[in-house]
Amino acid sequence: MRIAIMKEASIYREGLIGVLTKGFPRYEIITIEPNEHDKLNQYIIDILIIDIDNSENMMPIVNRYATQNKKVIIWTQNMEHENLDDLFKMNLHGYFYNGMEQDELIRAIQKIMTGRSYVHHELTPVLLGYYRASSNPQEKRPVGVLTNREWEVMELLTQGYSNERIGQHLYITEKTVKNHISSILRKLNVPDRTNAVLTALRNEWFFIS
Repeated sequence: MRIAIMKEASIYREGLIGVLTKGFPRYEIITIEPNEHDKLNQYIIDILIIDIDNSENMMPIVNRYATQNKKVIIWTQNMEHENLDDLFKMNLHGYFYNGMEQDELIRAIQKIMTGRSYVHHELTPVLLGYYRASSNPQEKRPVGVLTNREWEVMELLTQGYSNERIGQHLYITEKTVKNHISSILRKLNVPDRTNAVLTALRNEWFFIS
């Protein structure tokens, strides 16, 4: 099993290799320079981490491996990157932001290994901005996914309400709100409220005006 890192050589890349080697001892960690991406053809890749902050155009590479049903993670430190909107539309497995703590990085990749997605919270405002600009006002909520109360909580989450505000709005305790959110996360198989909101928006269960 292999994790490939497509990132230019740097001290940060070496640190990333060390973290992944320690966190995933059963995986082979390989590195590929962005301008030598053809070398990926020599390997069977399970997870591909692509740093999009370099002079190479990474979009064709991301698209190639995403369409091969590979687990693709993009990595950036630029919240104004010109390709972010297009990358968000591709619904990749991971959207990582530079500066993630080691434990957070390991947990995120573990979730991705189980088939879930992960979006770093620093990128959330950018992604929500994309959905504000492009979302369809015709909501499509599936039957049987959440209870009526959970849908109400989910709607307020998409509007950025805190647990306290949700409780005040729905006349329930903050503890009850937390219980509903825990149930929502479990049913949607997502790690946190940010990814629950993104799942709801991607599936057009809600739209942001």
